[in-house]
Amino acid sequence: MPRILIMNAGTPQMSGAHLTKAQLSLAANSAYRSAWFAQEGDLLVSPVEIPATLLSFIGATLNFDASSLHLIVPTTRQPAILDDCTLLSKTIVERIERHTPQNSAWRLYPCYSTEGVARLAARLGIPKTGDDFALQRGPDLLNRKSHFRQLATSAALPLPQGSVATDPHGLSNAITSLRFETGMVIVKLDNGAGGVGNVILTSNKSDPLPGARDTRWTSWPSFDPKALWSEMTTASCKTLVVESYHLARSLFYLEYAIQDDASIVFINSGSIRLRKSTDRSERALIWTGLELPSDLKNEQWLTAQAHAYRFVAVARDLGYRGMINIDAIFAKDGRLLFNEANGRWGGGSVLHNIATRLLGFDYSGRNVILSVRDVRSASFQAALDRFVKEGLLFDRTRKEGVIPLAADEDAGTVECVVIASDRSAARDHQHKLLTS
Repeated sequence: MPRILIMNAGTPQMSGAHLTKAQLSLAANSAYRSAWFAQEGDLLVSPVEIPATLLSFIGATLNFDASSLHLIVPTTRQPAILDDCTLLSKTIVERIERHTPQNSAWRLYPCYSTEGVARLAARLGIPKTGDDFALQRGPDLLNRKSHFRQLATSAALPLPQGSVATDPHGLSNAITSLRFETGMVIVKLDNGAGGVGNVILTSNKSDPLPGARDTRWTSWPSFDPKALWSEMTTASCKTLVVESYHLARSLFYLEYAIQDDASIVFINSGSIRLRKSTDRSERALIWTGLELPSDLKNEQWLTAQAHAYRFVAVARDLGYRGMINIDAIFAKDGRLLFNEANGRWGGGSVLHNIATRLLGFDYSGRNVILSVRDVRSASFQAALDRFVKEGLLFDRTRKEGVIPLAADEDAGTVECVVIASDRSAARDHQHKLLTS
């Protein structure tokens, strides 16, 4: 059955109405990455033009005819976000209708199930379970940190001590009560994505810590909650979540799909990898990529899985259908603590999609999949030429090698996927990519 892929990452429902320049760029580049979901005959609705060379390479790598794909891109010169207003515009809807004459034969596959996606489904006559929930903006419940704490508590998930603040006074009270547990607290913007809305406050001078855009040494007696409130909140978001901060031994996620028939399917789990910047003034760790499967011990994985499944069941019972991923840590003291959930495509979704299509659904028992960000290259084609020349490109016979995913030509970098037989071999490939 052909699909309509809706690449609506970075919408206000997902990331708030006030995106930074870096977030806008990330949302635009995510469309190139998301093109790897494509299958033969799909219709891609993208906020940006996807190069034909990339689509051809995707087809050749995943063994389908890329010329069967159709791409719809808005013609207006707006920021590269496929919001509901753009998605439901007369021009976009008419172009989709021209490509889908037998609407009932199609199905929608959005990054984020917004109200606009549900209205588009109704307009096209494409039945989609979960639309009633989306029409009421129900998925927003699964993409807000405050709601996560509320829903996770109902499912008895282990959480850091925390509370929700809706004004500077509440922020001050929360920080005052929570800072004693570890000497550190993390303050999160309710609808921030990717850690960019988070700040860690610590009573001891510290290198940058995971999960935030800034790690700040704070003298508690002189702490100014009004200044932090003004800095972190936006016109569209006046809610902050405050939690005690715990140093992590393992950072990982679990991803599930809630099917139309309400069944819950485990998709994948991966480790989240970060590194220090070479710039000593940088106050955030740099996200280097994901590693599938996660490096958790079997007992840890089973414990995390049991807890996460209960949360996903809550989301299902609310009426949500689609992808959902949950972030968690095992702290240095051994405790399992869940941080947040997101009802949408996750960072590992594309990696899992590529792995299953090239290696089979049981790949995690035989292979390691590593995403490697910020590989220096002037263009996608330059990276591809290099990998061919150096013998790094993925080989179907050996079932290992490197696949360039998407290029950020403004930054002069390419994100790659490494497929290897074990973690050591994957690290060797990563080293070659980053040092050559």
